[in-house]
Amino acid sequence: MAFPYRRILAPIEFDETAHAVLESAMRIGAQTGGTVFLTHVVPMVIAPTGMPNYVDIYKDQEKIAQEKMEAIVQRQRAEVKCELMTRIGDPAHEILALERQIAADLIVLATHGRKGVRRMLLGSVAEAVLRDATCPVMTVQRQESDVHLVAKWMTPDPISAEPAEKLAAVRAKMLSGHFRSMPVVSGGKLAGIITDRDLRRHEGYLDHTEVRLAMTTEVVTVGTTTPIHEAAKLLLERKIGALPVVEGERLVGVISTSDVLRAFVETT
Repeated sequence: MAFPYRRILAPIEFDETAHAVLESAMRIGAQTGGTVFLTHVVPMVIAPTGMPNYVDIYKDQEKIAQEKMEAIVQRQRAEVKCELMTRIGDPAHEILALERQIAADLIVLATHGRKGVRRMLLGSVAEAVLRDATCPVMTVQRQESDVHLVAKWMTPDPISAEPAEKLAAVRAKMLSGHFRSMPVVSGGKLAGIITDRDLRRHEGYLDHTEVRLAMTTEVVTVGTTTPIHEAAKLLLERKIGALPVVEGERLVGVISTSDVLRAFVETT
């Protein structure tokens, strides 16, 4: 396969590397007039044989992944043809299968720099792809310099609600994603937040009540460069489970108590 690379496979995880991978892939696609195949693989931890309920769980995660990828592409605003693909299974195996399926000229993916026990337990998708891919592989290295900032630990491009949505639809999203709260976005800007407590207050009227009538409009937020310990302090003081992360008025992520705990565990 010869340069220029016109069929670019870009597998992503929904972490701080996603935008870097997509940006690199789209930059190459813009230069070559190529197509970027943005991909997320939902890891299958439990085999679904004979267990339809597990199949449903994975299908829900696949749907959420599709929505997150759509949001990431929308934010990138690049004039490059982009196709979105989701798979369920072992990430390395699925990426390599997709490489063959779409006849990829190039794979762009992130490396996470895992070492020691974490690498032994979690393995390295990038290493497996580098070893077995039949096309060139370009890696994007995760930067560790911002380890104590919200940007590193937040969930980027979170699933959100709209003011005119019915509460029943929002509850379905929250149950599917195991969320206790959800940001509300209007015209690309953060408009409020809706919580499971708000839903309980309107029990019996969820099919008829719009989000705008139940949401909180005075929302405590943080930025991508907010230190993680300040986010933890806000979560504790306000007795809330998550904080929207904004740039200006635009929602770019959510940082939760679980994210903060993970940050403290992995950096101490």
